[in-house]
Amino acid sequence: MQKSIIILFSILFSVCAFAQTRIIQGKVSNEAGEPLANVTVAVKGTNTVSMTNENGDFEISVQNGQELQFTSVGFASQSVVISNQPSLQITMLSDDEEVDEVVVIGYQTVKKSDLTGAVSVFNPSQMKNATVSGSVGDALGTLPGLNVRTAGNPGSEGKVEIRGTGTFGSSNPLYVVDGIVQGANRDFNFNDIESIQVLKDASAAAIYGSRAGNGVIIITTKQGRVGKMKIDVSSRGTAQWLPRYDLADRDLWISLNDLAFSNANRQPANHFEANTDWQEEVFKTGWLQDHNVSFSGGSDQSRYFISGNYQGNDATTIGSSSKRYTLRSNLSTSREFGDHVKLSIGENIVLSNYSIDALNTNPIIDVYRMLPTIPVFDPNNAAKGGYGFGDGGRDVTFGTNPFAIEDFLVTENGNLRTRGNVFTELEFFKSLKYRLNFGFDLSNDKHLQLRKEGFWTYNQPYVPSSLNKNQAQYRGYVYDNTIEYAKIFGKHDVSAVVGTSYQTSNYEQIWGTKNDVLMTGNDYFTNLDAALNNPKTGNYQDIEKLFSVFGRVNYTYDEKYLLSLTMRRDESSKFNPKFRVGYFPSVAAGWRISKEEFFNVPWINDLKLRANYGVLGTSNIGVWDWVSFITVFPQVAFGTDQAVYTGMTQIQLANEDLKWEKVAQMNAGFDAVFLDNRLNLSIDYFDKQTKDVLTPMQILMVTGNNGGNPVVNAASLQNRGVELAAEWRDRVGEFGYQIGFNGSYIKNKILELGYDRDEFTQWNTKSKVGESIGDWYLIKTDGLFRTDAEVQDHKNSKGELIQPNAKPGDVKFIDFNDDGQITEADRQYIGRSMPRYQIGGNIGFDYKGFDLQFQFTGAFGFLSFNGPRSGYDRFDDNSNYRVDYDPWTPENPNAKDPRPIYADSRNVRGDQDRWLENGNYVRIRQMALGYNFPKSITGDLFSQIRLYVNAQNLVTFTKYRGLDPEFLNRSIWERSYDGGAFPNPKGFTFGAQITF
Repeated sequence: MQKSIIILFSILFSVCAFAQTRIIQGKVSNEAGEPLANVTVAVKGTNTVSMTNENGDFEISVQNGQELQFTSVGFASQSVVISNQPSLQITMLSDDEEVDEVVVIGYQTVKKSDLTGAVSVFNPSQMKNATVSGSVGDALGTLPGLNVRTAGNPGSEGKVEIRGTGTFGSSNPLYVVDGIVQGANRDFNFNDIESIQVLKDASAAAIYGSRAGNGVIIITTKQGRVGKMKIDVSSRGTAQWLPRYDLADRDLWISLNDLAFSNANRQPANHFEANTDWQEEVFKTGWLQDHNVSFSGGSDQSRYFISGNYQGNDATTIGSSSKRYTLRSNLSTSREFGDHVKLSIGENIVLSNYSIDALNTNPIIDVYRMLPTIPVFDPNNAAKGGYGFGDGGRDVTFGTNPFAIEDFLVTENGNLRTRGNVFTELEFFKSLKYRLNFGFDLSNDKHLQLRKEGFWTYNQPYVPSSLNKNQAQYRGYVYDNTIEYAKIFGKHDVSAVVGTSYQTSNYEQIWGTKNDVLMTGNDYFTNLDAALNNPKTGNYQDIEKLFSVFGRVNYTYDEKYLLSLTMRRDESSKFNPKFRVGYFPSVAAGWRISKEEFFNVPWINDLKLRANYGVLGTSNIGVWDWVSFITVFPQVAFGTDQAVYTGMTQIQLANEDLKWEKVAQMNAGFDAVFLDNRLNLSIDYFDKQTKDVLTPMQILMVTGNNGGNPVVNAASLQNRGVELAAEWRDRVGEFGYQIGFNGSYIKNKILELGYDRDEFTQWNTKSKVGESIGDWYLIKTDGLFRTDAEVQDHKNSKGELIQPNAKPGDVKFIDFNDDGQITEADRQYIGRSMPRYQIGGNIGFDYKGFDLQFQFTGAFGFLSFNGPRSGYDRFDDNSNYRVDYDPWTPENPNAKDPRPIYADSRNVRGDQDRWLENGNYVRIRQMALGYNFPKSITGDLFSQIRLYVNAQNLVTFTKYRGLDPEFLNRSIWERSYDGGAFPNPKGFTFGAQITF
């Protein structure tokens, strides 16, 4: 018994001694032995924190077995487990993570310090508090030189443009995922991404040759890390809603409408009895949810990363929703054969299933085209389906009832896709590596559109029910073979890669449609065999092949002088065999001045100058554009029995001499790190010229060319600009902060249009040699006529009355060509539709487990056309009106707005500048607050528990009066025309992340 008591006492004494808190002292210095001040010393998992003084000394309360963490900006973090040390001597090593960060540049990785091209790196953690529902590029709006526009409807994918518009065709960048050219669109799980690099100039992108003219976005997905299994679970939900117009209610609308009829010398219309707020009926609070789980881990030989994701979006308007499921498997394993040979194999495979109930109308337009007097449902239209719409005997509008069209027209799209790559690597002597990378993209698409019987607008003809079904298959394969060499010989660092790439794609679509679909009760069948009449079918196939040979050599001498040479040869089936081959070279050089012996500037940690020049390519044409096709449309009746025979004809001319667009680009810039690695700064100047731009050439139909305009190599374009990226990081005790800012200036110019053309017009824009693409050309206005005398005084230089039919309250137009009348010939240059300046940035703070994030974007130097305002400000055709419309009347001669006139377009012609507005904006995209629970709460089971809330798009500074100044218009000719674009929603995201 006595022995047991002694043993127990000894154990308790040992435990008490182990858990006893004591004061430990120490000193922190750098590699040169100099003391470091303001180093944060923290006991991991607790709130106990101290800081070194000016002599590098510190003291802190700690228990044996606890872990001390030492952190300071500009130095690598260190950790020490406390046992019985009487004191500590800590040496902090310089943190070259920013300078020596590894960057993927295509078939190779290089240290950021060795980069000679313009490469922007996007940290996916910037989106840790948000949900990305479109393409990966939609999240990159804070990078310099990128113009990103998005829309808020389910299934929408944004538009990403790198360094301006350099082509008349698609300006979408090339996406490369885990080394394979693939898409990264709405069925891609953003949670799987480890890193994103954007290659913006010719030196960085030339290794991708003919497809890199619009820039390259390289995505690397997550891989397993050495250690026990790590389980990440995240769940986030976003409540979303749309901004709204300020529109008239029933009473105000009737008073304005009656005034418009009166000014047109008409009797007021008979009005419906309803009082409908169409925005309240159509818009709703949507719920976007994203749930993700991943498992990762591995050993020195084998690693794994497996993830699953579900994302659902039930939309912010009626009539649409989407769902997405993804499953990813990234596995790799290796074995060493002796000291000089290593074999690795692996795969990165993802399976995705995306489905969407697509919109059949534009509710952003419908809510102002429909009148507040019209009900959603109208029993008087029971024979036509029961919905309310315009009526010739009452309130007339050709607006679409969105409830009706979404009921009577069903559009469903689905996509099942498997993509990824399988690779093997054989490494010799740790310097020579052969890699075989086989990539695949297999997709099966389904489309269904069911047209039920019913009406959704005034004066709509009867259309029988119909069913259309469409199925498509895509098969894309990539075979890459590369040999990579890397070796350091004293002060000489040489790396090189050579390889071949063969890519083939096969897309085939088959469709069928029939009318008069059978029903069971109130439900329509969705099988073509259940439709009775007018069967039609169709089928086509696109086949494309690309074979490439490429190589690159990077050379560094003494970490000071950098040289990079790249060449790629592409051969594409999209061109005539005589013109299929294109060569795309680049050369780049850099000088790290900070490594020179004569350079002794203590506050500059790293300084590098770099410059490069190269040629890239694009092939913005269809697969068969150089081939002449025969159609079988014409039919003719011959003989006494008038038998019908099918003929053949060529309806579109083809150009066999098509060749590559060539993008020649020069880039010069510098990268610098200042003030103990706190401040990073990069500035670039670029000059990008595209020659032989593939352009549809208009040809008179009298030539027989009525199947579309043939493509020719005609135009030349130029984009010049400057980019700036800066980031400041610092930590003061337990408070850390980071401020990142970027800005860019881009000037677009048409150098040549070809075929003796100096300009051409697209709607309200004109593109002229020497100017930007799609500048605004409109008729200028000069306010309103206030009196009859002002109407009579409005004359040209010859004394001719310019607007003889005008009256007080009408719009005063400028007779630009001085011919005494207002016509389309009076249009003149008003301003740019293309933003000249863009900004973006991230600001972050963290303190004792809390973190706060702000993300913002902005654009300046352009004008936007407010299409919806031109719609609800017109009175010639009934729509709703804005609530603050201030009409001219004899009693209100100083009104802001012209007198309304029904069925009269004199004041509402669409080519005037009255709806052209300042498009500048700054938007705070994210305001997020998060909290990471301390170790004292999470225990040993969890390595992280994080909760957060994020407000999106709540604050926008702009003078633009539309719903969203950051709207999406995919047309390069009228990119800043808001034609009722679906706005980006506002929202609150609530999320949690747990790591085991």
